[in-house]
Amino acid sequence: MKARLKQRWQKYITTKSKWNIASDIVFVLFLIALLIPASRKEVAAVISRLFAPSPRLMQEAQQTQIPEDTWNWQFYTIDYQPAQLKDFKNKPIFLNFWATWCPPCIAEMPDIQKLYDQFGDKIAFVLLTDEAPEKVAAFMHKKDFDMPVYLHQSAVPSVFATNSIPTTWIIDPAGNIIIRKTGAAKWNSSSMQQTMQQLISKN
Repeated sequence: MKARLKQRWQKYITTKSKWNIASDIVFVLFLIALLIPASRKEVAAVISRLFAPSPRLMQEAQQTQIPEDTWNWQFYTIDYQPAQLKDFKNKPIFLNFWATWCPPCIAEMPDIQKLYDQFGDKIAFVLLTDEAPEKVAAFMHKKDFDMPVYLHQSAVPSVFATNSIPTTWIIDPAGNIIIRKTGAAKWNSSSMQQTMQQLISKN
């Protein structure tokens, strides 16, 4: 048995190129990482990041105006200070539902942070979660993120109803939803930066 395995190994290394051997090793390590619970979430996040598309604007006919009473929707800062959606009225809004346990959420967070670094002074970033604030704060600190996070503990308005996370809505200063994206996205793409610039110019 040992001799047979040695023979197969010798045949493998003599018939495969260095590139193919390296690819096989990476693939095996990837499979091992998926089998280990501690690393599974991070590996899944990397895969989501690799295949995340750049979000697209809705056609004008598909864009939705936020109902007036939706602006009264209340949520809380991470230290339990009350906030309402109307605090951001007449500004472009980046509204995102996410969770620390969600690999696609983790995958897109670095891009959202870059977008926030560039536009956070002119666009309202509202990242909403229903997790414990201590857990969220620890996650943000570990990842070195400083985007504003809010806790939603009441019914979500129907216009923002979703069964999936992450889900993101981009709202223009007039209150129109111009992007609705479910799943991880490349939020720091050149097309998205251009969209943000256009939203700022409308404000």
